[in-house]
Amino acid sequence: MKIVMVCPYAMGRPGGVQTHVRDMAAWLRDQGHEVRIIAPDDGTDETGLIRLGGFRKITLHGTSFEVARASRKAVKAAASDLRTWGAEVMHLHTPWTPMMAWQIWREMRLPTVATFHATLPQSQGFDPMTAFLNRAAHYFSKRIPHIVVPSRAPQAQWEALGLPTPTILAPTIDLGPWRDARQGSEPGVQLVYLGRLEERKGLHVLLDAWPDIAAMLPRAMLTIAGSGELRDNIAARIKAESLSRVTCIAAPDNATARTLVGESDFFIAPALEGESFGLVLIEAMAAGTLPVAAANEGFRTVLTGGGQDLLVPPGDALMLAEKVVELVSNAEKRRALQHWADQRANDFDVVSVGPRYVELYRKAVR
Repeated sequence: MKIVMVCPYAMGRPGGVQTHVRDMAAWLRDQGHEVRIIAPDDGTDETGLIRLGGFRKITLHGTSFEVARASRKAVKAAASDLRTWGAEVMHLHTPWTPMMAWQIWREMRLPTVATFHATLPQSQGFDPMTAFLNRAAHYFSKRIPHIVVPSRAPQAQWEALGLPTPTILAPTIDLGPWRDARQGSEPGVQLVYLGRLEERKGLHVLLDAWPDIAAMLPRAMLTIAGSGELRDNIAARIKAESLSRVTCIAAPDNATARTLVGESDFFIAPALEGESFGLVLIEAMAAGTLPVAAANEGFRTVLTGGGQDLLVPPGDALMLAEKVVELVSNAEKRRALQHWADQRANDFDVVSVGPRYVELYRKAVR
């Protein structure tokens, strides 16, 4: 098949959607399909990438993302190239992100699969962003019969809007490089946070928990890796409160990120809300690193069964600290959870999930 994957975010920025698109495209090519990726132009060089339009960053509901737009001339030129190439099916990712994805989709009018990665924010009273996204959900639901969400949390939101129930299908990535990043045991206890430094990610909860962790585990060390609007605040708090054995580093490249996680004992994911899935947890598990995560809707989707013992209440610093100390102190329990994590990660490898996407593409073009 000739498949067009449309990502509304710049491919050069780290993010779960970009990783999913990149790894799915590579796997599809390995299976004999041809793939073109459309994404905003940030100078990134990717196999089969069509750079379309510019973008700017905005922040809403405690998270940062990009909005992109292309000129009408650029959209028509890209569409012409894709028609000449013989494009058969389009996979839109988060198409309610304004507005480049919608532009190329409307111009092409191909059979389409659309993945809505986000869980809508829970707002008290009227919220313009929520209202816009709700209207967008109605718009796309009427026009695209093959809609995918990553977990039950966003699926329930679509149902609450009175819309047809979308298919749950996890975003998937190639876990091979993460498995290759596994490292042997190192002295001490290594904890890592890797991700955006923004309010909803719960970094303040981790910093609240750290004095208790450090007191109970004198050889424990914490690395916070990422970028975002809270970077200066986090650095200032570490200094002001004399938080020992905490290191802050800039967002690493992909290879360095895998090494950093693979060398750690625990991957700390304290996000308070807004998670519709948990690719970061799967990456950590594949690298042999146990996640300790807040029990938000998305992370609960990944940490099921025995993995529920790796969850703590969102925003509860004491429980986070106690969970880390408990796992360090109980080697038998930790080994059992590690075995569970190894098996669970395999459920989300592109080798396991990729064929289900191909089935959807074939269904869309029939």
